[in-house]
Amino acid sequence: MVLAILWSCDNNQREVQDLVDPWLRERTPVAFKIEGQVGDPLIENNWRKDEEGTIKVTLISSAIKDLKNVKVLNLKLQYNATSTLTIGSTLDLSNGSDSFEVIAENGEKRTYVVTFDEFYEPIVGDYAVEQLWMYGGTGPEYGGGAVWPMMEKSWRWNVDGKPTAEEDNIISLILMGVNEETGDTYGISINDAGPDGMYASFVYDDRNWVKHDLKHFYRCIPEGEGEWEKNSKTGIITFISKDGVRRSCNLWSAGTYAFDEYNSITIENMAFNFPITEGVSDNWDVIWEDDAKYLWHPRNFVVKVTKL
Repeated sequence: MVLAILWSCDNNQREVQDLVDPWLRERTPVAFKIEGQVGDPLIENNWRKDEEGTIKVTLISSAIKDLKNVKVLNLKLQYNATSTLTIGSTLDLSNGSDSFEVIAENGEKRTYVVTFDEFYEPIVGDYAVEQLWMYGGTGPEYGGGAVWPMMEKSWRWNVDGKPTAEEDNIISLILMGVNEETGDTYGISINDAGPDGMYASFVYDDRNWVKHDLKHFYRCIPEGEGEWEKNSKTGIITFISKDGVRRSCNLWSAGTYAFDEYNSITIENMAFNFPITEGVSDNWDVIWEDDAKYLWHPRNFVVKVTKL
């Protein structure tokens, strides 16, 4: 019975040499960072097999040009240990993992397997544009407001590039990074024109048939490529055009949202809701006219979408 217990204990001991001078055998990295990494790594050693270890990181793979060549940004060892990996060298994570060796001062080796989990940002993905809507008007508290599809008064829009030109567009949000101090995320936006190859021009004919370019109100999501930022505390998303124009919105889920006592909008799937605050003014002379809503005081621009 005693012999069996002794044999069992000996069999479960770590497969290592007796520790004589632990500093000479030290092989654990004290810092590790690769491109696209978010936060600190989880570095673990196999207590049963001292020659094995793992490093797990959270990664934004879309921010890495080539997963076969992921650059090492930081690697710190201690007590004269060396490594087959150095700052500036690369790992091949195209299959989900890669490995490297750390060699202690006394020559003992440990192989670390590097794996990653994808950083999750829920707004990332592709969105199919369904329809453009707006809320606006002078004196909505007196009934002067309206919630309309942009094409409610279709004759007001220039024949080339009516708002319907956007209804086959695909909006893609690609994650490129995260501010590790604030948690704010950011990336690239792509507003693809779709099969018709057209964007809305937002040229509007007023009641006197004078044309007005209203892109400063309604071109909230940049044509083609732009950038986006998301505030981690408020959830507000800001689109940034190549010209540096910034337009902020909320991403609404399905539901009904009230703009005022008389006006609300129903979102079937999802929508980007852009408040319009700059360049607007009330015009009581045209309170019941289309111009009051579209031209003088648009208040919200809503892009209804479906996430693909």
